[in-house]
Amino acid sequence: MYKLLRQNISKAQLLGFAFANLIGLTVVLLALQIFFDINPFFTQKDAVFKRDFFVITKQINALDMFKNGSAGFSENEIDELKNARFVKAVGEFTASQFEVYGQVNASNTTFSTDLFFESVPDNFIDVQSGKWHFSPDKNFVPIILPKTYLNLYNFGFAKSRSMPKISQSVAGLASLDLVMIGNGKRQIFTGKIVGFSNRINTILAPQDFILWANRQFAPSKKNEPARLILEINNIADSSIATFFSERGYEVEGENAAVGKMSFFLKLIIGIALAIGFFICLLSFVILMLSIFLLLQKNRQKLQNLRLIGYSKNAIANFYILLASGINLVVYLLSLTLALLIRPLYCSAILEVFSDFSPASILPTCAIGFGVFLLISMLNILIIRRKID
Repeated sequence: MYKLLRQNISKAQLLGFAFANLIGLTVVLLALQIFFDINPFFTQKDAVFKRDFFVITKQINALDMFKNGSAGFSENEIDELKNARFVKAVGEFTASQFEVYGQVNASNTTFSTDLFFESVPDNFIDVQSGKWHFSPDKNFVPIILPKTYLNLYNFGFAKSRSMPKISQSVAGLASLDLVMIGNGKRQIFTGKIVGFSNRINTILAPQDFILWANRQFAPSKKNEPARLILEINNIADSSIATFFSERGYEVEGENAAVGKMSFFLKLIIGIALAIGFFICLLSFVILMLSIFLLLQKNRQKLQNLRLIGYSKNAIANFYILLASGINLVVYLLSLTLALLIRPLYCSAILEVFSDFSPASILPTCAIGFGVFLLISMLNILIIRRKID
């Protein structure tokens, strides 16, 4: 029976279907694997929290030059941000309102400089330390510095003056005297660096300390927060840039660029997937047309086979095996091509990001197998309905 049914098969039509489906499924699998490999750059930037944050300020114009301090955020503006759909949490920067001097004693010489402190709620800080707390009974203040400060010293100041570089662990061993002056009071604290932040570009002290010190040294000063830190639900939300632009807010750091890159990555991947699925759909239509034409040519043979006792399922199984076999071969070839192309873009990424780690190929294999099963099931349903 199978030899009889194979006589009118058009190999050119089946090869055309297989080639079109091969291109479409390869595009789909490759786009998915690229997304799985690159997506961690946008979703796992922080080793501790793996969350997305924006630090925002208001734009400074010419009139602000004549004001005492920068324009802060009002309660209404903060409430509006808390209710924005893309904002998960809002934290306020609390600045020190008193004079701070840092002193370091070395070789019978005292080095002194003006300092300032800011604080944010602890859940927004990307440094974990058991020393991150303040008690008025102890004259100890833990400090977190921006990682950029250490980099500026090591690769700029120290290099130009042939001074030794300092690691984070060595910096944590040093201590300095912090002189607080205000409200007719003067008090000395011991400060120590307990970590370096990649997220927040300011000198941080515990919020309990800033609130206590402002009450002690500047009780009459009340300022609105000049900066806010936002935890974002979806960094690729296209409405974020419009929201900030309309209100004159500026975003500090690299997260704004990361959001745009993530958005365009998903857009490009989405377009590639749409094109791939469209090609797969066209190839599916080509296969169905080929089988319909084949059934039409063999109509007399099929009727004769039914009359001599062959069941409908026995006849349909030939065409089902033919379609499913082609789909399986196409799936395996598409997966092979995608995996052969993958090292090319992975090596290019590794040249730029040495810590790049490709994702597992199992999700791509599973999705490709799911597409194979879906197309095969549709083939089976249509073939069984077509054969009377």
